[in-house]
Amino acid sequence: MTDTHDIPPDAPIVCTIRPGDDEHAIVDAYRGLFAEAFISGQRTEWGVRWTFRQQDDIETQVRQQAAFEQGCCPFLCMAITVADGTVVWDVIGPANAGAFLDEYVQLPQTVFGSVDALRDRTIASGMTLNDQR
Repeated sequence: MTDTHDIPPDAPIVCTIRPGDDEHAIVDAYRGLFAEAFISGQRTEWGVRWTFRQQDDIETQVRQQAAFEQGCCPFLCMAITVADGTVVWDVIGPANAGAFLDEYVQLPQTVFGSVDALRDRTIASGMTLNDQR
């Protein structure tokens, strides 16, 4: 899958989300998405795959969340597919993002904790925050 995406293997693992309202908004959106329609998640050789039930406006929500994530984490590529009653969200990362992706796959569980704890876990996984957009 990584062959179809132009991700430098040593891309900087940097997120530009702003602490405060922006950060809380993305966490709240993830919480709603995972609580409402999450089926499964797995770590893959190229990133993370999350599967959701296709119901109501879940595809739209997944696409919006992926677009937001792509905007603040340009080292990631997103691919959304819909088939057999599911919405599959593939998050593709560079080779040097392994520790971050190991943490990211746990998001369906960790997102329900505090935003501060989630931020600390993300930083500990090698992510640099640079909110100077």
